[in-house]
Amino acid sequence: MSSPRKVGHALGAIADDQMDSKLLPDFLTTNDYKLKAFIGAYLWRRCYLNGWEWADSLPKVNWTKEQLGQFLSYLPFEKNAWDRAQTWLQDAEIEYWKRTPADAYQTEDDLQGCIEKLIQYGRPRAAIDCLEKMRFDKKDINSDQCIRVLLVAVSSDEPAHTLDQYHIVELIKHLQSDDTVDETGLFRVEWAYLPLLDGYHGATPTLLESKLANDPEFFCELIQLIYRSKKEDKKQQEISEEKQTIATNAWELLHHWKMPPGTELNGEFNPARFDDWLKHVKEVCMESGHFEVAMINIGSVLIYAPEDSDGLWIHRTIATALNGKDAEDIRSGYSTGTFNARGVHTVDPTGAPEKELAVQFRQKAEAVENEGFHRFAVTLREIADDYENQAERIISEHQTDDD
Repeated sequence: MSSPRKVGHALGAIADDQMDSKLLPDFLTTNDYKLKAFIGAYLWRRCYLNGWEWADSLPKVNWTKEQLGQFLSYLPFEKNAWDRAQTWLQDAEIEYWKRTPADAYQTEDDLQGCIEKLIQYGRPRAAIDCLEKMRFDKKDINSDQCIRVLLVAVSSDEPAHTLDQYHIVELIKHLQSDDTVDETGLFRVEWAYLPLLDGYHGATPTLLESKLANDPEFFCELIQLIYRSKKEDKKQQEISEEKQTIATNAWELLHHWKMPPGTELNGEFNPARFDDWLKHVKEVCMESGHFEVAMINIGSVLIYAPEDSDGLWIHRTIATALNGKDAEDIRSGYSTGTFNARGVHTVDPTGAPEKELAVQFRQKAEAVENEGFHRFAVTLREIADDYENQAERIISEHQTDDD
């Protein structure tokens, strides 16, 4: 058969009980792909035309549990199938739930019960698709159930292609917008799916970033996970795969962090909280031997500092921290963060973008210098000089190419 589904669909439209008895239950246990496609289309069409009463009337006394489960899996994914799986299979329901395609778009029935079944029988990724269907239909989603599904799906042994990254990101965004969500659970979900929350997929780890911005101990913990202490023996230590994964996640979080310390979850900047946070981090990281790398990472996120209420382009509390006599490492991190934040960009042979950036940073330097932040102003001028040098280099390279 070149088109087994079409053949099965056509035969199902004209078949009778005699044809059913010729095909069932033998064709239910075939491993041949074409025959599976044929019998699936045949059964779907028979059920569509004759209703679930037809399924009930079939002589199934001698069918095995496997055959019953396979039979139901070919029929529409809806409450009619779920109820029969429970009634017909009883303690062998897995024979249905491990086989059903679980296409949530085939039903308008409440999906919460079948989601629990999919979790129970090792199909959390299929459950994710059901939850996404509910979200798409703007139906109420149980946030606790959603968190459970997402966390179980991380270690599921389902085929890799069944993990739909778009569905996962959309569900995480939904949880992030839910004021009643369990923050501990959401924290674990964001951590588990951190590589997907990079902004490019349309979501960021808002709760994790907020924890970084408001919990200095959490920041220090991540720094210690990633970097070796200057107080430790430099002898290379063997790192387990689990610890390596944790360290990678910690690095990803810090690398994409855009919420400056002292920023509350609602986006408001709290100067007093910033000062307390920075003081605590300095004390802990000085003691642990991570002071320099901690300050560099802090400097990198301070490029996202808010404006001051009086109109200065950067909040004075943050400018004060950047201007400190002992803040060389923070200023170094600020410079690095500035250049890294530009990311991939198109090179203009005239160097115009770099020249414009140089002008902007000179203006910023002048503004903060007028307010007494002289050390910080020097760093900003160095950034401006670097952009000017880039512009000259770009112009020179393209002139050489033209020649």
